[in-house]
Amino acid sequence: MVSKWAKLGLWILTHPWRCLHVSFAYGIWENTNEDQFKIDIWVKAKKKELGEAGICATIVGAAITASIQWNQTYDAHWSVLAFWYGALLLSLFSVVISFHLGIYLSSIPLRAPDWTYRPAIVGETKLARYASLWILQTPTQLLSYSIISYVTGLSVMIISKLWDGPWNDDSKIAILYIGYFTLGFSIYICTAVWIYRPDLY
Repeated sequence: MVSKWAKLGLWILTHPWRCLHVSFAYGIWENTNEDQFKIDIWVKAKKKELGEAGICATIVGAAITASIQWNQTYDAHWSVLAFWYGALLLSLFSVVISFHLGIYLSSIPLRAPDWTYRPAIVGETKLARYASLWILQTPTQLLSYSIISYVTGLSVMIISKLWDGPWNDDSKIAILYIGYFTLGFSIYICTAVWIYRPDLY
């Protein structure tokens, strides 16, 4: 039981590695018949995902930039700005990598008769396959880490009011924030368990 929860925790921390691993395996690795239609669908879906990741990272970066300008930010613990600057940097890298990967996938000759597209996507060795898998999911992973870093800084700024001074409206806000955070995080964990349940049970 402990090993299952440890495995789930690892997959959540490296999200979306595991989800992409499944789609990557069924779409490319196990496509032994060279089903061109299946590969076209996979590549188009991946390019769409990269575009959406870039848009989301841009929105997250804008939200972080606006948050950094809050007056109360500079009265908070130093770690708040550290987390937010780190989150902003990760979101920018997510945008740039999404852009370059989208261009790269668009340049691959998927309909080449000699199937030269396959090494360009998955490589020719097991190590190359996992390297390709890791690279293709980096924009979404960086976006996820950016959001986590932003939420961590926001939590520090709000919850620290509970011990930084006397009980006041900020303390009440912190208590309510903890409730919302617990609700959202619980739903996220339930979603992760649902996604990974075939491998856990």
